[in-house]
Amino acid sequence: MSAYVLGLGKELARRGVSVTVITASHEGGNYGEAECPSVRFAHLPSPAASSAVGWVAQAGQYAAEIGAVIGEGCDLIHTHYWASGLAGLEVSHRFGIPHVTTFHTIAAIKEQASELSEPPERYEAERAIARGADGIVAWTRFERDTLVSTLGAERDRIAVAPIGVDCERFQPMNRDEARSRLGIHSDEETLLYVGRLDRIKGADMLVRAAGLLSERPRMRLRFVGGEVDADYAAGLRALASEMGVSERVSWAGVVPNDELPWHYAAADLVVVPSYSESFSIVAAEAMACGTPVVASNVPGPASFIEDRVSGRLVPAGDAPALARTICELLDDEEQRRCLGLGGLEAARGMTWEASTEALLGLYEGILDSRFHGNDGEE
Repeated sequence: MSAYVLGLGKELARRGVSVTVITASHEGGNYGEAECPSVRFAHLPSPAASSAVGWVAQAGQYAAEIGAVIGEGCDLIHTHYWASGLAGLEVSHRFGIPHVTTFHTIAAIKEQASELSEPPERYEAERAIARGADGIVAWTRFERDTLVSTLGAERDRIAVAPIGVDCERFQPMNRDEARSRLGIHSDEETLLYVGRLDRIKGADMLVRAAGLLSERPRMRLRFVGGEVDADYAAGLRALASEMGVSERVSWAGVVPNDELPWHYAAADLVVVPSYSESFSIVAAEAMACGTPVVASNVPGPASFIEDRVSGRLVPAGDAPALARTICELLDDEEQRRCLGLGGLEAARGMTWEASTEALLGLYEGILDSRFHGNDGEE
């Protein structure tokens, strides 16, 4: 979500749009200012809520705080995720400002793809946001159709604008240099996972697949990303021990965005084993670096990865199938090379310029309708 907001903010600012990003304060420094000097940042106190009920109760409070930040010079607000979307609805109602939202994930799809249940408050909030927002940004046609069928959104208020990739930052780099920088031996078979350690992201599937490949003693797993669910993260480490791969797994934690290209470049394969994905910016970034990707065959990655051309798609939640595909690719350097080139070509068509162009079309249509009406008169 942070990568999406920053990428979008930078491109909008480059086009002359005045952008303010309002987000929560974080311990250890506030994310974004150094990367986006042309974007204004406002950091509100981190929310006290730890549940959906708490988020709903605090929406009005955050609407007031957002209103104080934006003042009278704001033409449009764009919220991200359902919790912010609730506050955005309130801001729109109180101050008469058009509201656009991006869901990032949808409760119904997330629940279908995992064993976790989502609270009814989230379902209710998402329906209210989908029906009350002036516009919605979906990353794929599948997401657009789901918003219509599941949440009752109006199709003509939804713009499909895939996530962009910063191809200046994420580009092919020297593999040997990347490995030397990260301390990876030149003969290691390196599988890379990037993302939060969360059930929906399927990190456990990668560990299980690795456990089925015990005949590959040079194979290593590298996990890059933070822990949002301590119990799941602890269970993941226990699973690695159970599968006999603990000594072949490294946990890098969160790394700066500037360091991510080195991690992609050092890997033989980037694995995206999610049970559900709205898009998968990780897969797109890896492809932009020329590193072959193995991803779950779910609507997000499947919307831009062509199997056996720009990557490989495997059934979600199928550890044996994932293991077979990984083994096949590690044994076939030429196929990895071809997939890397195919992925690179596909990623170069997913730019922030194209994504922002679609977004600006939605913004301008909403502003024209809101402030000028259908007859063109103010």
